[in-house]
Amino acid sequence: MSIICGGASSDLVAFEGSDLKKQLDDGLLAPNLCLFSDNAYINSHYMATPYPNTSGGARDNYNYFHSQLRIRIECAFGMYVQRWGMLRTAIPCNISVPKTISLVLALAKLHNFCIDEAEVVPANLLSQEEQNIIANVNGSVPLVVDPQIAEIINVNTRTPQDLIGGGDHFDDAPIQFKRPLQNDALRSRLCNHVESTFITRPRRRRP
Repeated sequence: MSIICGGASSDLVAFEGSDLKKQLDDGLLAPNLCLFSDNAYINSHYMATPYPNTSGGARDNYNYFHSQLRIRIECAFGMYVQRWGMLRTAIPCNISVPKTISLVLALAKLHNFCIDEAEVVPANLLSQEEQNIIANVNGSVPLVVDPQIAEIINVNTRTPQDLIGGGDHFDDAPIQFKRPLQNDALRSRLCNHVESTFITRPRRRRP
């Protein structure tokens, strides 16, 4: 987990300034491994994004399976913020930025410890949390079931939809980050694999 940019920063700017980006450029991933990201990022030799504006065909099938992988990440963050309700509200102003970063990292480590110890994430919010959400105390954000996620992984995992997608823009990205010619070789190879193995997007269930 890397926390170096403000919440309004684009995902691309946050990624470009991270240690992970430097390690990936230096060959962090083993052969035949890659990252899957949304269209807030750009394609590279180790990262593949979805195809925009598809409607059927191999690219649409590729996008479907691509989204299945990304949804797991949304669910992981959903469980993280469901365990620690304070992450769904604004951090008090009297807590400094360095302390806020330490707090979020500490909660992430505690969350991983709870997973290792098979501690179950509480299914229901505390009554005080429900009251905070209703009254919008400190910007409290509700957890909701996303029908798309529920359909794909058949689990009603609740996610903080109001916190997702805030970095899906390029407004603050310097011109050098907006590479005009993206490296599309990886995405093309993955799409060709989907097409050659004849795997397709499942048909929608009828109500």
